[in-house]
Amino acid sequence: MAESSSLTVERPGLLTTVQDAGRRARALGVPEGGAADPVARRLANALVGNPAGAAGLEVTLGGPTLRFHADALVSLCGAPFEARLDGPFPLWRAVPVRKGQTLSIPGTPGGARAFLAVRGGLHGQEVFGSRSTDLRTGFGGLEGRSLRAGDRLSWFPSAPALPPRAFVSPDLHTPTGPDLTLRVLPTPEATPDLLAVLCGSTFTVSGQADRMGARLTEPVPAPHDPTRVSLPNPPGAVQLPPDGRPILLLSDAGTHGGYPTPLVVARVDLPALGQLRPGDRVKFRPVTVEEAHAALLRQERALRGVEGALRWWYKGV
Repeated sequence: MAESSSLTVERPGLLTTVQDAGRRARALGVPEGGAADPVARRLANALVGNPAGAAGLEVTLGGPTLRFHADALVSLCGAPFEARLDGPFPLWRAVPVRKGQTLSIPGTPGGARAFLAVRGGLHGQEVFGSRSTDLRTGFGGLEGRSLRAGDRLSWFPSAPALPPRAFVSPDLHTPTGPDLTLRVLPTPEATPDLLAVLCGSTFTVSGQADRMGARLTEPVPAPHDPTRVSLPNPPGAVQLPPDGRPILLLSDAGTHGGYPTPLVVARVDLPALGQLRPGDRVKFRPVTVEEAHAALLRQERALRGVEGALRWWYKGV
């Protein structure tokens, strides 16, 4: 590790954590974790020539102020944060940062999260194959916690490179609120009456929203089955606790739960789920498995096209 390849956190922001692509250890009861907006994470890394799973910073609602102690190449993708680096800082493209400059990411008028990638990828504690921060367990990333003022972060060395003269098409930007429609797949626990009320209503994201899940404000009739066994809970599952206020599970959700889960958000819409903020309005639109797969395939083809083009750029410089 080159000591000079580092930055100091002057202001930590509301909740800034080291995240990457997350873990594959759910069989051990470990949440997946990882950046809540995986599209932003992949494109931010691609823009600076990193592997898709390289670790960076996930910023939430109010971002950090960072002073760089070495030249760097960075990109910020996700919600439209109003960042500054001696002037307006463009999102969705690679931007050189000179030694001594300060990057400020104060806030965003919509959406909740963005991913800051640094060419080379950030260092961080690796646990179960991932540097992602698990806040509740307290491991991964930087001491298993969010950033604090005075923290110092460093990144892996990488060959210097000019930034590509490219920006990501708005068609690939993750949708943000205040109004979002999420494609959902009904599960065997979705009765016709329950499906009708869940997919025929508009819900509001409450203030109880974090990396584990986002609780909605409006209640629905919640089924009660004391014999229901605890079942796996993937990110995107829509839980119905006894008070009837649905909970949309996110990256840090526990692996199993006993609440009914009549819906699961289609994987293609998990990035949009990660951008929900309190006050946003959400509707559910049921789709078939075939429709969900087709939408995911279209998204994946577009992402791989961008990633491939940027890999070609960095191989040639």
